[in-house]
Amino acid sequence: MSFLASPRFLIGLAADQLLPHQCLLCGKFCVGRGVCAACWAGARPISAPLCDRCGRPLPHALPDQLCGQCWRTPPPLAAIRAGFVYNAFSRALILRFKHADGLYLTPVLGQFLARHFAALHQPGNLVVPIPLHRHRYLARRYNQSAELARWLAPVDEFAPAILLRQHHNKSQAGLNRAQRQKNVAGVFTVAPKSRPTLSGRPVILIDDVMTTGATLTAATNCLLAARSGPVYGLVLVHVL
Repeated sequence: MSFLASPRFLIGLAADQLLPHQCLLCGKFCVGRGVCAACWAGARPISAPLCDRCGRPLPHALPDQLCGQCWRTPPPLAAIRAGFVYNAFSRALILRFKHADGLYLTPVLGQFLARHFAALHQPGNLVVPIPLHRHRYLARRYNQSAELARWLAPVDEFAPAILLRQHHNKSQAGLNRAQRQKNVAGVFTVAPKSRPTLSGRPVILIDDVMTTGATLTAATNCLLAARSGPVYGLVLVHVL
């Protein structure tokens, strides 16, 4: 039996046609699963031209395709890509995803990142989420970055146990660049048993929000010190 003729596909198709969907943000009628046209009008998806290194959107294409910050001090990551600029639209999605039992948003948010993931992906990748400390995990009951990584990655590349968070640092909210760097210094370590698996392999780090890049940088330095291959970053939202 072909996939297109399978009962599961036909039932899903009938449900999509007969049952109304609600916008994930405003709750109004929505064609398909996701957000309605009115809410989508507030989105700022990131596409070219952008900085080749940090993924920041650029006002126009540049000869070397690097923003001023990366030209002066490039991050240790080979490249970072983000789905959206942080604004009211992406903030509403992030808050629901992280703090309102928003696991149901995972497929929709994963689809937003799929094209960037495909562009970064290469054979032999490990897809590693930024870990939560166990105290925060117990309070939230899930790691939103791990759920995105699980949705995006092939099963044999999803590696949530590679990177560990050694201690419970305070929230990064409200901190400047220097304070954020200090706050995550020494936070991450590579699990000893994972070092042979990690050796030489490229890594895609998954996180939800990037502000200054301090968290991605700290995690990347830890992976590179453990002799990983090049590290790439993929985040849902980039705060400009």
